[in-house]
Formats: sequence, structure tokens, C-alpha cells
Amino acid sequence: MNATLAFVCLAFAALLDIAANVLLKRSDGFRRPWPGIAALGLVLCAFGLLGLSLRAVPLSTAYAVWGGLGIVGAALLGRRLDGVRFSPAAWAGLALILGSVLLLHLGE
Repeated sequence: MNATLAFVCLAFAALLDIAANVLLKRSDGFRRPWPGIAALGLVLCAFGLLGLSLRAVPLSTAYAVWGGLGIVGAALLGRRLDGVRFSPAAWAGLALILGSVLLLHLGE
């Protein structure tokens, strides 16, 4: 697997993780089982794609990209879907997450 395909797998893994988090929120603590079950299925698929990406991307970079994009994506979707308000410190935190992932990637 080449690096480009590995990063595509990694991007899709992050998207699946974000979707799983949204579904988990919609499951209302598994009181609504179907969104919760769908979330578990998406997490399994995300882990599968993460595992595929590890064929060409170092673990530290892959996990940082997956986790960082997942955190930022879930936060932004929470803002969009649930009306969550961010303070300037929260925006700075999201920027720091993205910046640290970029620095880690550039440092390898």
C-alpha cells in the first residue's frame, strides 16, 4: 500500500469515527439501541481502516491524525448539530490539536 492510499484510509477512518460519535450521542446512552449499535459497527470499520493505514503510515502519525481529526470533527459537528458554543479558549484548543498533528506529521 502506498502512502497516499494509506492516508485516504486514515481520512475515511476519521470520518467513520466522527459519524460513530454522532450516532453515539443520538443513542442517548444506549436507551435507543439502533444508533448505538450502528455506532459500534462504524467504530469497528474505522479500526479496520486505521489498521490498513498502518501498513504505510507510522503508528504515531496515524493515531494522531485519526484521533485529532476525530476530536475536531466531533466538536465541530456538535457545534453545528447541537448548538454547542465554543469559547475563544476552546477554539484555541482545537487549533492546537490540529497544529500538533501537523507538527508530528512533519517531524517524521
